[in-house]
Amino acid sequence: MSKELEKIHEKLDFLTEQVMITRRKQEELRELKEDLTPVVSDLFQTAVQELDDVSAYFSYEDLLFLIKKLLRNTRTLIGLFERLESVNDFVNDVMPLTKDMFDAALEKMDELEKKGVFKLLKEGEGMADKTLMAYTSGGLEAPEKISLFRVLRELNQPEVKRTLYVLLSVLKILGSQSINQSTNQK
Repeated sequence: MSKELEKIHEKLDFLTEQVMITRRKQEELRELKEDLTPVVSDLFQTAVQELDDVSAYFSYEDLLFLIKKLLRNTRTLIGLFERLESVNDFVNDVMPLTKDMFDAALEKMDELEKKGVFKLLKEGEGMADKTLMAYTSGGLEAPEKISLFRVLRELNQPEVKRTLYVLLSVLKILGSQSINQSTNQK
């Protein structure tokens, strides 16, 4: 009988220990509940206020629909984020190259400006505008028969002389460029 009594005591001790463990867990849960209740309450109140501010723009059904959509498209969103990371990596890799290209382009433009290319282009634009205006206003209508003397007389005009000089200068430069290129290629 003593062994049976001892077994009963062991079982009783075990049950007592289990009750104590359960009581401690219940106490911890009660304390956690007491600690979390004000935080959750504040969080809930803040969420209600914030959602009330935008309630005119959406309904709770919209929010539920959005959550469902997000959950359904999780893999798509993950793929999108991965692509976005790839684009970010690409931009980070390309930025130093584009800076070098931009600097080279600025140097080339500065060189062209020093050579007077932009000034020449601006003058060419002015001549083209004047020619276009003369053409559209009917000032460039050539007679059917033009005599050689009339051409020679026109060549004596200062505007014609300036235009021919500019054209001949451009042709001279182009001709020397093509000669230099053909010599360099040989």
